[in-house]
Parts: sequence; structure tokens; C-alpha cells
Amino acid sequence: MKTRFLVIFAITALGFFTNYAFCGENAKDMQRHLCAICHGPGGTTTSELFPQLAGQPSQYFINQMTGFHNKSRSDENARRFMWGISSMLSDTDIQQLAIYYESQLPVHQGKVSDQAKYELGKNIFMNGQPDKGVPPCMVCHGEKGEGKEATPRLGGQHEAYLTRQLKVFYGDERPAATAMHEIVKGLSESDIEAIAHYLQAQ
Repeated sequence: MKTRFLVIFAITALGFFTNYAFCGENAKDMQRHLCAICHGPGGTTTSELFPQLAGQPSQYFINQMTGFHNKSRSDENARRFMWGISSMLSDTDIQQLAIYYESQLPVHQGKVSDQAKYELGKNIFMNGQPDKGVPPCMVCHGEKGEGKEATPRLGGQHEAYLTRQLKVFYGDERPAATAMHEIVKGLSESDIEAIAHYLQAQ
């Protein structure tokens, strides 16, 4: 059922892209006609399958689109959706979209449902785990996970999406994130789930 749902999303998105991408539309139009299908209006989505893009630093966005285009980023949804879509976007399209999303105000909808998990996640994010070689996440991602330049915004991201992506770093599907591959070696699955629970509420 899940696979069928994702295939329908992909076909619909590519159909919209075929109709609109080559008509000289600007980033706002591309977002409305194509990207919003999965990522929501203005880059804010209620679906935990897809990341929030509103407020994402433009350089990080460009780097990820480059990874999709050259197929070096190969996590499941990258292969299903973004490989095909990114191959049809020009460098100018990507730059316009990056600027557009960076300018959008993030809408945080997360809630704390497990206080103990939240506190554990907060402690790791703010202080790290020195005994396991894990530095404080806030050093790179900011005190509220706001991100900067090539470092992604994590605050307000969907918990399920964050958890899934952090676990991806256990493997080799996102090779460009060399620092994260080292950091997750010191994180258990429960640590990752706690960090994700903390960040979704920021």
C-alpha cells in the first residue's frame, strides 16, 4: 500500500513537472505546481514522508539537489522521487528554488508527547556525549536547530523524517555527510529517536 502511494505521488509530480517546468516559470510557480505536491505550500508539509523545506538554508538545498542530480544521495525517497525530478531542473531553477525556500517562514507544528525522550534528546543536542565521541549538535546546527549555510535546518522537522535520515547515516546512502557518518557511530537508535523528538518541537 505504501509503495503504491509513493508511486502515485511520483507519477503525479512528474506529470506536473512536464506541464510546467519548461514554461519559463519562476521559483514560486515551480513550487506551487511541482514541489508543493510533496513538500506542501511554501515548503511546509503535514506528511512525515517528506522534509519541511521552509527556511532551509539555500546552500544546503543546492548541495542536496546536486546530490540527487549526480545520484550520490541514494536514500529510498531520493531514488523514488528526487533523482528524476532533479535531472529536469536547470542550475538556475535550483538556485531560484533555494532562494525561495530560504525566504519562507518555517511553521513548527511539533509537540512534546514524551517528556523523558524530549529531555534526553535536548541533552544530547546541547551537550553531546563526550564519552562516546559525540559532539553537541548545536555547535553546527544552532541552538534551535536553525541551520546555516551548508548546514541544514533541523528545528521543526518531522520526527519520523529526522529519525529516518539520521539512521541513513549508519549506511553509505548519503556519502557527502562525512561528519554525520562519524557522529552516528556513537548514537544508539534510542538516542536518535530522542534527538528527533526534541528537534521536531523546536
